[in-house]
Amino acid sequence: MDATARLMARRGVKGASVRAIAREAGVTEGAVYRHFASKEVLYAAAYVRVIREMAEVKKAIASQQIPIERRLREWVRASFEFFDRHPDAFTFVLLTPHDLPEPQREVGRLNSNTFIEMVKDAQQGGTLKPMRPELVLSHFSGVLLNVPRLINEGTLEGPALRYTDEVVEAVWDMLRPRP
Repeated sequence: MDATARLMARRGVKGASVRAIAREAGVTEGAVYRHFASKEVLYAAAYVRVIREMAEVKKAIASQQIPIERRLREWVRASFEFFDRHPDAFTFVLLTPHDLPEPQREVGRLNSNTFIEMVKDAQQGGTLKPMRPELVLSHFSGVLLNVPRLINEGTLEGPALRYTDEVVEAVWDMLRPRP
């Protein structure tokens, strides 16, 4: 599955063949097919595995009883830490276009749904600007995801973790309640 994420991040979903994935993993193509009926099943399994791993961390952050600004910081920090440790998996899941069946799409929304609930709670408490939670997610994701994207293309130097404070400051400027 690591080889799947790695090749799909680098070549795109269409550019990563089962043969290439098997070669990257150091196994035979037959071994891959013994575990996965098709490239699509392998692709979906790798996607779900990465999303679920990230979702556990994000759910723990969202449930903390700390101010929303600190939870946003922890979310960014955890995201960048994951990118720095697993850049291909992060790129595969969050920076690569996907055309997945509904069950995997639903899993793909785990982090977004957790974030939206965290935003709604903060808005009800008056600690976050009143704005459609989906737009908050859009703004937040745009700022957060562009750091790994720019590192991947060579515009920014890694590690991503070094940009945590600047990203949180930019996000907080957009989202904090105004007097």
